[in-house]
Amino acid sequence: MKIGKGKGISNYVIIILIIFVFAVLIANKQIIQESFFNSDNKRYSVEYYYMDTCGHCVEFNNSGIWEKLNNIAWVNVTLKKYNRSEHLERVKLLDISSFPTIIVIDKSVNNDTIIASFEEERTYEKLYNFIKNYD
Repeated sequence: MKIGKGKGISNYVIIILIIFVFAVLIANKQIIQESFFNSDNKRYSVEYYYMDTCGHCVEFNNSGIWEKLNNIAWVNVTLKKYNRSEHLERVKLLDISSFPTIIVIDKSVNNDTIIASFEEERTYEKLYNFIKNYD
């Protein structure tokens, strides 16, 4: 009988568990980031909803406008980006049916309430001015 025979198996189990935990963390990256950076203290959330198969969404995503706006240090506004396929429950909850969609959520109430929807051409200047109304 060899002593320590089971240690090799337990090491594999630990490694597999670590890989599993890491995969779960990666899969929930956006939720975790929002929790750690606590964007809930801001009153408004400007949310962009898109689909990978939507031509207008792909064009807007490639423009870099949303990322440029997200780099601004807004005081009362948090910018969020949601892929429809990854956040289907939220899309259904907010009754979003067309893409791309950019909305403003009032976070000061218990339920997420849409208070505005961006309906203009998606240029940097127009989006900046729209967001600035809530900052």
